[in-house]
Amino acid sequence: MKINRLSKESSPYLLQHANNPVDWFPWNNDALEKAKNEKKPILLSIGYSACHWCHVMAHESFEDIDTANIMNKNFINIKVDREERPDIDKIYQNAQILLNQRTGGWPLTMFLSHDNQIPFYGGTYFPKEQKYNLPAFKDLLTKISEYYKKHYDEIKKQDDSMIKALDSIYKPSKKNNFINEDINESFIENIKSSFDKEMGGFGSAPKFPQTTIILHALKYEGYSKKDILYMPIRSLEAMQEGGINDHIGGGFFRYSVDDIWMIPHFEKMLYDNALLLECYCLAYQITKKNKFYKTALSISLWIINDMKSENGNFYSSIDADSEGGEGKYYIWDTNEIKSCLTNDEYKIFSNRFGLEKGPNFEGKYHLYYFYKNKESFRCKKNIFSKAELIKIDSSIKKLKSVRDRRKSPEIDKKSLTSWNALTISSLIKFYNISKDEQFLVAAEDCLEFVLANMLVGDSLYATYKDDTPKYNGYLDDYAFLLNSIINFLMIKWSKYYLDYAVILANKLVEDFHDKKNGGFFFTDNNHEKLIQRPKPTSDDATPSGNGMATIGLLKLGFLLGQDNYIRVAESTFSYSSVYINEAVTSHCTLLDGYLMLRNNIVIIILKGESDNCRIWKDIAMNSKKSNAINIFTVTKEKTGYENLDNKKSLSEVTAYICIGKTCEVPINDIKDFSHRLNLL
Repeated sequence: MKINRLSKESSPYLLQHANNPVDWFPWNNDALEKAKNEKKPILLSIGYSACHWCHVMAHESFEDIDTANIMNKNFINIKVDREERPDIDKIYQNAQILLNQRTGGWPLTMFLSHDNQIPFYGGTYFPKEQKYNLPAFKDLLTKISEYYKKHYDEIKKQDDSMIKALDSIYKPSKKNNFINEDINESFIENIKSSFDKEMGGFGSAPKFPQTTIILHALKYEGYSKKDILYMPIRSLEAMQEGGINDHIGGGFFRYSVDDIWMIPHFEKMLYDNALLLECYCLAYQITKKNKFYKTALSISLWIINDMKSENGNFYSSIDADSEGGEGKYYIWDTNEIKSCLTNDEYKIFSNRFGLEKGPNFEGKYHLYYFYKNKESFRCKKNIFSKAELIKIDSSIKKLKSVRDRRKSPEIDKKSLTSWNALTISSLIKFYNISKDEQFLVAAEDCLEFVLANMLVGDSLYATYKDDTPKYNGYLDDYAFLLNSIINFLMIKWSKYYLDYAVILANKLVEDFHDKKNGGFFFTDNNHEKLIQRPKPTSDDATPSGNGMATIGLLKLGFLLGQDNYIRVAESTFSYSSVYINEAVTSHCTLLDGYLMLRNNIVIIILKGESDNCRIWKDIAMNSKKSNAINIFTVTKEKTGYENLDNKKSLSEVTAYICIGKTCEVPINDIKDFSHRLNLL
């Protein structure tokens, strides 16, 4: 079997294509120079290893000899893993929107000019035969090749307008640089208009978790007075009961193909589960409902049992497909379930998951909570006794032992700094509500791994696989890791970790910050020159790097008394203001940071030994303003920062409550401390 250049790559996605008859290149200078020398257009294909439709296009076209012959004869073919090169993906997703006036996705299929990598045509999935109102891929290849040869001069003219359009996306606005005073009301209006009152969630099918919207609605204390908490809470209830949640093995799938959360696309992504874990932790803190705790525990166990390597880092994703079919690992035949359970167990299990209603996925069953009537569904009426719920849990364990013997989907075993950082933060959140040390240990093990293997000097790497870090870190890597270290410092103070937080913050300020216009570029000052330098402000499936950078810099700036960090965050809000005002629900993470600043961030510094401070910290974390409080137990060890070192321990524990840049009189009595917290 002939193998191509991708066989030398470490990316599981690229390796999936190493045996294709297509003469693939990874994105590198050799490919770009070959295109220039041979004057052939570039066919750029971007995807990721867990992507179902990427697999479909690969099987239909990239494994087909006739298609490969056309590609090899007429194009320089480049394959990119969007998780390794999100910089390239962001650029060409932007270009796809400009070319087609609609959002993109994966697989992304773009055709680029040979001499400058500017796209002139593109789309996402193209079928082998004409269908879905899409041309057959072979026909498209032939037509594009012919057109390119005959009309290259016209394409060159289009190139100029494409570059201008790409440049305009991140240009600073000439409008005022202030976020609207009523931005909270705009957020409320927006989510009310898109909220699905019946099934929860925001928007229609395909339905994504929209974790940044949910997190913002739960975090900001001011919304509790606006009667909007029912929207994130109802959404989390619907998702945990739906088929987007893996009721047998734990963890959530990427999204639902329908609007009732029943049938998902079956890939599982680390970042989705990290963010959903934080959502369920917050929902439990607010409501004290055990069902949210149970879901948070299920996600946490899935993360540390299924996604953790022996070195402590976390893998990226689990494929949607196994044994040639999407979801095959997860779906059930009723006879198989009956053979695993007693008659009594099956009857209860069937009532819970609606097995008598009929198959719901390709002639089989994908499990989701079933309600017999709309009234039960609306009221979330629990029709199962405690004894029956115990039997359902024991049935799930039996079915899991059977499922574990099936051929499981492939795991993408590369580690991404940004996604690992999100996971560290979320495991810390779960530790906060569970006090289960195994999750704090897992978070610290991962943090240690990242710092030891993916940070060299002050420079982060973005990915790690086969004992090798690769690719210079992106904005998300630095910003997410900075926040995870700050979150860890609130649990366990360490000068060692504080120094790393400062290194990352300084790197963000020096190498990513746009000193002229404000905001942060996605790539650093020394990055490979591409046709665009992205500067994204909006959230997508993960929080905005610009938003996370402002949050990290504000917390660290106020903690250490470093005004330069605060000024950089402020300049980011000024740059992003027009985008936030125009599309507030797309900018929830930046809004988190802005409201933290506008409402005066609360930093509490406890001076004393950790054991003595524990009760004080618990009081703060259980107060009504716990989501707005950033509390640090700082030992007597010198840090080199006056804002910390000048705060003395005047008794066993001394609390310094600082609101914005003003620190109040130190408190030495725990009752006075509790009273003051209630007045915040």
